[in-house]
Amino acid sequence: MENMKTGFRGTGLVPFNPDAILSRMDIRIHTPTPPSLPPSHIPDWVSQTPHNTTKALSQAFLVRSIIVQHHSSFPTPIFKATDPLIKGIEYLANTVTILAFENHDLRLTNMGLSKCRHAKKIQLRLEGALTIQEANDIISQKEMDIQIKRDRQQNRRNSNREASTNRCCSKCGITGHNARICSNDNIDPKLLDSA
Repeated sequence: MENMKTGFRGTGLVPFNPDAILSRMDIRIHTPTPPSLPPSHIPDWVSQTPHNTTKALSQAFLVRSIIVQHHSSFPTPIFKATDPLIKGIEYLANTVTILAFENHDLRLTNMGLSKCRHAKKIQLRLEGALTIQEANDIISQKEMDIQIKRDRQQNRRNSNREASTNRCCSKCGITGHNARICSNDNIDPKLLDSA
């Protein structure tokens, strides 16, 4: 109970005496300093060559934050000088990334083509030396194979044309028209038997 009375007396509530509390307060008016990050939050900056856009931009923003925290310099002229550099770095990083992908694709394509060429050379090496006559025979055989393929394709095209041109009227059996426009009223008995 005594503890509670002392607490009320200390706060100036019982007996009511606000002057006693104000006299004990030491009021000093001062302007607060701007908050700065403690040194543990600022990572030590080590200059490194960025290998992608993300690393380049994070390094640029880290340099900007270090410039802002430096108290003896006014950062606006420095920012005007560094902004174009940051944009240039970002552009170059994006360009390098695109070129790296294109280069990778070209290398894969080139490897595929060189494997085909290399396989042909290996096949010739395994068979031994070619005489001029054997080389001419191989070339003529390839030309004949190509000609056979062309002939087969031509025959397929011609057979498709013949199938489309051999159509005839279902009423009279004459080619050149169909049953809708047939002027012949006589029905061919051969066509009735086939149906």
